[in-house]
Amino acid sequence: MRLNDLWHLIALCVALTFVGCDDSPRPATDASDTSAEDVVDAHEEVLDTVANEELADQPADLAPDVVTPPVRQWLRDATGGVLILRGVNLADASKHAADFLPPPELTDFQRLHDELGFDAVRLLVFWEAVEPVRGQYDDVYLEAVRTLIEQAAAAGLWVVVDMHQDVYGRGFGHAGAPEWTCDAALYATFVPPANWFAGYFTPEVQGCFDAFWASADLRGAFAGSWAAVAAKLAGTPGLLAYDLLNEPFWGTTNFTEFDQNLLPPFYEEVIDAIRAVDPVTTIGFEPSPVSNLGWDSALQRPDRPRLLYLPHFYPPEIELGTGYTGDRASLADALGRLANKASRFKVPMVIGELGARRDVGGAAQFLTDTYSLLDEELAGALLWDGGQGGDGSYGIWAPDGTPALQAQAVARPYLARVAGVPTAWTWDPDAGRFEASWNEDGSAQGATEVRLPSLAFPAGAWVSVDEAPPVPWSDSVFSVVSVGGARTLSATGEP
Repeated sequence: MRLNDLWHLIALCVALTFVGCDDSPRPATDASDTSAEDVVDAHEEVLDTVANEELADQPADLAPDVVTPPVRQWLRDATGGVLILRGVNLADASKHAADFLPPPELTDFQRLHDELGFDAVRLLVFWEAVEPVRGQYDDVYLEAVRTLIEQAAAAGLWVVVDMHQDVYGRGFGHAGAPEWTCDAALYATFVPPANWFAGYFTPEVQGCFDAFWASADLRGAFAGSWAAVAAKLAGTPGLLAYDLLNEPFWGTTNFTEFDQNLLPPFYEEVIDAIRAVDPVTTIGFEPSPVSNLGWDSALQRPDRPRLLYLPHFYPPEIELGTGYTGDRASLADALGRLANKASRFKVPMVIGELGARRDVGGAAQFLTDTYSLLDEELAGALLWDGGQGGDGSYGIWAPDGTPALQAQAVARPYLARVAGVPTAWTWDPDAGRFEASWNEDGSAQGATEVRLPSLAFPAGAWVSVDEAPPVPWSDSVFSVVSVGGARTLSATGEP
């Protein structure tokens, strides 16, 4: 979900589903009547209102004043290696394609791997593409998805398969659920608002979401569609995880109630359907999109094993377009809340989406600061989006196909796979200097892999392991054979 004024979400959350926290029906509101100036003026009041209500509604063990730091959980591969995913979403363009697939110019996986140093993609799939007719699964589409995963794996990339939705589905001009899942009369009366995200708050779209969450039959159909996806994809090289549902929307339900009591059992139902055909692949889950701002949500962990937390991160000043002013401390606080949530869940975390349009002031600095904080957290993130476009785009590629500012900001070295446990790494882009450390504690087999993207090291690098004399290196991956104990690595770019 991307929008130019995310504050519409906050203002409407308060107006429609939050103030008073009651269960009575809310009147429809036209978000297009809310000006950006009005939303900015209400900024502080809304933050205080929602934050206070959210904290009051949380169970005591989820309140953000936890004193004892929870234990960090790591995402690991089949041989125990810790994986730090850095990559991109593919792709916004799929939502509008006739075949629901990313265009070929966006699937140069080797370029993503070598030039940008990525080790993962979040691949968008859609329920309406999987099951266009009730009970009939499109094997041609699923085969195409499997082929993309195989191609990504051949280039050295992991794949997270994301069941994506925006504004319910194509019945409302977007993508996600099949049209047969909702009353046709609601499609017929829908008038797209000027701000596309305001469509979520129309009675038609809310009606479809409410009907879905209330229907055991429709929820079962969604789970069945996921089972069809998993049955086709299970065991595919490179497949790392399933992301159950992109930014699940609450309809007219209070979103605290939604996160706390509706989403967890729904996720468990879908997980059980997947596990019946694929007992191995990690399963990712998300909170509702109110968490995108970096707030701690009321979401409860699904009571199932082998999970991955995949929250999104879009600070309001970036989405609203007012610009990033360099408030790194606020970014650190927000990312810390997301990480602490995952630790309280006792599951690993990867930021499933984050990004910035390149026409927003300070976009490059926002991405640089965010990724340096992710480095400090030893955390993974998947950038939105792997597309190509102009100044108003989130895409990593400029119109001429060269790396846009987003790509330049996030193409940075990191520990992609650790034969043990990572302890720290830092990247100084001005000096072209990368330093990393980890502990080979016997928890993993294989080598440690360091990503040295060519965009960050255009002339190659000099690499030193454990303070040994540096050696020249020009490849995007540097492997370190495990010998046990504390290890260090430094890489310095050629002048």
